[in-house]
Amino acid sequence: MECLNCKTLFEGKFCPECGQKSETKRFTFQKITNDTFTTITNADKGFFFNLKNLTLNPGDNINNYLDGKRKHVFNPFSYAFIAIGLYLIVDHYYDYSLYSSVSNTDNKIKDIVPETYNLGQKIGQFTRKYLKFFYLLNIIYLSLMTWSILRKRNFVEHLVSNAFIIGHAIIITVVFIPLIKVPIFFNPVTLISIGILMYFTYRAYEEKFIILLTIMFGIVISFLLQLIVPTIIIWLKGMLF
Repeated sequence: MECLNCKTLFEGKFCPECGQKSETKRFTFQKITNDTFTTITNADKGFFFNLKNLTLNPGDNINNYLDGKRKHVFNPFSYAFIAIGLYLIVDHYYDYSLYSSVSNTDNKIKDIVPETYNLGQKIGQFTRKYLKFFYLLNIIYLSLMTWSILRKRNFVEHLVSNAFIIGHAIIITVVFIPLIKVPIFFNPVTLISIGILMYFTYRAYEEKFIILLTIMFGIVISFLLQLIVPTIIIWLKGMLF
């Protein structure tokens, strides 16, 4: 039999060169629906595979993935995007804004420092509108910190590790939002989850003190950049337009 994908001649159910199945079914609505649902919900692969293994043993599963054991594992960046999508749905359901926790002081700030108040309002609106993209930038921020201190792996491998970490921390936040209704930027569940997942992932790299220092700086720097980057963009937008 000739492989439909790479034209290799073979016998059996799968091509030895590219893994293409020997038999392929025509696309139907039922097939597309089943394939999509199975990819996400299958506990032995896909989204729920990540959910289960990152909850039970995050460090080993992330490092095994980097070392090449990638069968059935859901792409870490897709996992992070789906996680932030779920968060945005839940966030909308609970109907609180990113800066609702400081809403009671708005009028006082407006009267005392109107320029700061106006800038804060613009930053809040801008960040809320693009929350999905700005929060996922934490993957880059954390990776810059972990890669600069823990040099065992290259920068892209740190991006992969932190995509798993950020994605799973967001999932944990979604679970606890009914109990702790705090926006993700300031949610203690998110910050604690990131810290714990980072510790289990990087604990084999260096001494514990170095790991804890990396976690502390990583979380603090990424949090500050979440505020600084929107401010710079808004300032540049005001200068150019």
